[in-house]
Amino acid sequence: MILVKYEKSGKVAVTKFIKEHNHPLMISPCDVRQTMDEKDRKIQELSTELQNKKWLCEACQEQLIAFMKDVEEHNDQLTRKVQVIANNLQKFEHKDLQYSHNI
Repeated sequence: MILVKYEKSGKVAVTKFIKEHNHPLMISPCDVRQTMDEKDRKIQELSTELQNKKWLCEACQEQLIAFMKDVEEHNDQLTRKVQVIANNLQKFEHKDLQYSHNI
């Protein structure tokens, strides 16, 4: 690592130097800017993709809720029909018993 300081005279002075470092030296500011632009572009792409996935999940959730509502309504209709059939069977059994006793 190297720290430099611009002096009032316009000269550059090295104020700190550490030989050991944990990453390669950057070659030029243009490379740094390009790398940052690439990262920013990738972040923007991923953010857009995440938003699209969120909208897709919301749409799927709405469809699932509508489907579940339809299933529940169908279940209620079947329950009512089964109840009508059960009531009719009870009436039929009652009349059948009456008929059997009369014979």
